[in-house]
Amino acid sequence: MLIQKNAKMISDHEHQHLVSIEDRGFLYGDGCFSTAQFIRGEIQLWQGHLARFEKAISALCLNCDMDRINTAKVKCLDQISAQYGENAQGTIKVLISRGQGQRGYAPPDQDADLYFYFYPQTAFTTEIPTLEKVGLIDQALSTPMQQLRGIKSLNRLEQVLLKHQANQQAWQEALCFDQHEHLVEGISSNCFVYLEGQWHTPDLALAGIDGVMRQEILSRMQHFQIAHQIRKISRSELASVQAIFLCNALHPMQIVHTLIVDQVQQTLDHHLCEQLFQQLQLHDF
Repeated sequence: MLIQKNAKMISDHEHQHLVSIEDRGFLYGDGCFSTAQFIRGEIQLWQGHLARFEKAISALCLNCDMDRINTAKVKCLDQISAQYGENAQGTIKVLISRGQGQRGYAPPDQDADLYFYFYPQTAFTTEIPTLEKVGLIDQALSTPMQQLRGIKSLNRLEQVLLKHQANQQAWQEALCFDQHEHLVEGISSNCFVYLEGQWHTPDLALAGIDGVMRQEILSRMQHFQIAHQIRKISRSELASVQAIFLCNALHPMQIVHTLIVDQVQQTLDHHLCEQLFQQLQLHDF
C-alpha cells in the first residue's frame, strides 16, 4: 500500500504509517473519501471523483483545493509506475482528513491532510460479477442534515452495521431503504431495477450517495437513448421486479441472481442485465 500525505510519497511496505490519535478523521470521521479503479495507468472516472471531492470539501469546509489534489494524483501515479511498473492495476482510495486538532468539535483553521492509498491487484476479470443472494435490510437509513446529504464522509458507521447484518444472513449485498420505505441503494453500491419494461434507479434526494459509476451509467443511458427513470421506488414494488444490478466505482455492474423478499427467494433475469451491459459498453472499465 502506498500513502501520500501533504504531497510527500510514503511507502509503508516495511514501516507502518502512523496517524496521530488527535487526527480528526480518527476522532470524528471529520473528512471525506472516494475509491476508484486504477487501470491502464489512470484512475478511472477521475473527473467524477474530483466533482465528488469539490462538493464534499465545500460542504465540510475543508481547506483543500482541486489543484492540490490533481498535483498529488500525478505524484501518486508516478510512484505507482516506478514501484509496480507501467502495467500496474488495482484500487486507489483518496482520503481527506481535516488533520490533527485541539480537543473539542471546533474545526482548526489549517490545511487538510491528503492521502492516496494504492492496493495492487494482479488481474481484473472481464466477466460480469454475479451476486448470488441479496436481501432487504429492515433497518432504515437515517436522513442526514441537508448540508451532508450525498457527501461520502469518513463516518461510515451505518454501512459497517448494515454489512454485519448482511453477513449474518449470508447475503453478499443488501438493499437499503429510507424511513418512508423507499429504496435508496445497496450497502456499498448504487442500484438499478427493471420494472414495467424499463430500468429505474432510486431518487436520492433524501438519503444515499450518488456514486460516480451511477452518474456514468445514467449518462450512457441518456446517450444511447435507453428508457429509464429516476424516481421513488417503494419496498412493495420489489416483489415484482424482473432484474437488478448494483454498481460502484470498482464494479460497473454486479448482477443480482437471487433477491430475498420476506424470506421468499426470487430468481431474477440476468439476461436483461447482460444486454444492458453490452448496450452501455461497460466493458470499457
